[in-house]
Amino acid sequence: MAIERFLGHMTWPEIKAIDKSEALAVLPVGATEQHGHHLPIYTDTIISSGVLERAMDRLPEVVPAYRLPPITISKSNEHRGFPGTIWIGAKTLYDMLFEVGRSVHESGFRKLCFFNGHGGNVGVLHSVTRDIRDEFGMTIFFGSASSYVNGLGLPPSVDSREKNFGIHASFTETALVKALEPELVKDELAKPCFPCYPTTGIGLTGKVYAQWKTEDWSSTGVFGDPTGVTNKIAAEYLEKAVEGTVKFLQDMVEFEYAKPPTEDGLEH
Repeated sequence: MAIERFLGHMTWPEIKAIDKSEALAVLPVGATEQHGHHLPIYTDTIISSGVLERAMDRLPEVVPAYRLPPITISKSNEHRGFPGTIWIGAKTLYDMLFEVGRSVHESGFRKLCFFNGHGGNVGVLHSVTRDIRDEFGMTIFFGSASSYVNGLGLPPSVDSREKNFGIHASFTETALVKALEPELVKDELAKPCFPCYPTTGIGLTGKVYAQWKTEDWSSTGVFGDPTGVTNKIAAEYLEKAVEGTVKFLQDMVEFEYAKPPTEDGLEH
């Protein structure tokens, strides 16, 4: 019988009995926001939860990693104006994640990862993980599934700009949702949209970052080229994401902070 890794299906005595000396708790952090005409508003939650669940199913039983129920609403105010986008502000998300960290710590875990599915959460994740580390002394991480597959094996038919500017509802997200929940992808409605970014060095890239909302750059909600995703490509993307996440989970379980050098610069 496979080990139960979903804390939501366990009783409190079962969770109490876990040896938490090295155990890792992982919280999928998704979103509920527009993803163009062809993907569901639940895309980021589908990806973060789906990839994590499959990765945990592949872990050797000796690896003590457990997943929490996902956060499904997060900081998505860049997508305001598109019906179905449900969001909370940065402070609310920060407070929610901080209290999750507190609760996980009170349950006895000393390692926690926020497994993120939405780029708009990254700024908050940087701040809250630092503060959880400082307040509770936990070993704390955050990462994402899509980082393992962005720009992987794009077919020739895909616009070359996708590699650098396909950041939302584009090829990667379309591939992962097609692999996880194929019935939710409306291929016939998928169309490229590459906003006309400034060439001055100010914008989404460059030395100066111009803050933006989706409606500043895209009328459809898409940033990139979501076309040409076959079932074969979708399966390859999911496999790569799951493989990368398996290693990521194992690395986090094994991770320890290195001792700093002594005051005279000598290593321990």
